[in-house]
Amino acid sequence: MKRIFTILILLMCISISQAQSKKDLILEVDGLRSKLREAETALSESKREERIASAKVESYEAQVNELKETNSNLLKNLNSFTEASNKRSDHINSTLESLVQKEAQLRVINDALSSHDSITLAVFTQFKQTLGSDPKITVSNGAVAVVMDNSYIFGENSKNFKVQDKAEAIIAKIGSILKANPTMDIQIVSNSNLVESKDNKLNNWEIGTQQAAAIARILESKYQIEPKRIVATGKSELGLYSIETATEIIVQPRFYEFFKLVKESMK
Repeated sequence: MKRIFTILILLMCISISQAQSKKDLILEVDGLRSKLREAETALSESKREERIASAKVESYEAQVNELKETNSNLLKNLNSFTEASNKRSDHINSTLESLVQKEAQLRVINDALSSHDSITLAVFTQFKQTLGSDPKITVSNGAVAVVMDNSYIFGENSKNFKVQDKAEAIIAKIGSILKANPTMDIQIVSNSNLVESKDNKLNNWEIGTQQAAAIARILESKYQIEPKRIVATGKSELGLYSIETATEIIVQPRFYEFFKLVKESMK
């Protein structure tokens, strides 16, 4: 009996021990399940945060790429602007250099014109002071013109081309002024329209040319005026003077030298 009681107690202890172990296991399982749920929740939260982080990373990468592209475009634009600015600067420098050259050229031309004008004015003044109010002295287009009536120079005979003694006095004064201004060219234009014939124009041209040549010979032989400076021209009734017969001594700077100077300065 005692043995049976002992066995029963042993069985009860075993049963109680098993019951306690089962309860502990259930509690442990519940605890593990709770931890598993927490772990799953944490994992889900981690995945969500990972997605958010990935989205942010992609956004940042997109922004970085956009910034890189913008920066690249800005650099290209800056390079283009710098290149264009350099070209404009080169063009401006070239233009300024060209303007400086043109200014220098214009200065040379202006100085030459001023020099010619000064010489012309000086010759005009010399004629006025030396010849007085008679004969007629004018300035036009950079040239000085001394106009004398042919009847005074050659006499009343309209066909005559020999200079009278009284006219040589004025021609002597003109010759001295021309000799003192060796850079001036001389044109002698004699106009004749009094001869009447079947061919007036031809006769008057010939007479006018002979009269102009007669004055040219005097300037050359008596007053040592270089013949290459002189051009003698005859006019008829279609010439410079349609009414009176007259001779015009035109004195002007050597414009071919001026044009040569302009041509050289424009190179």
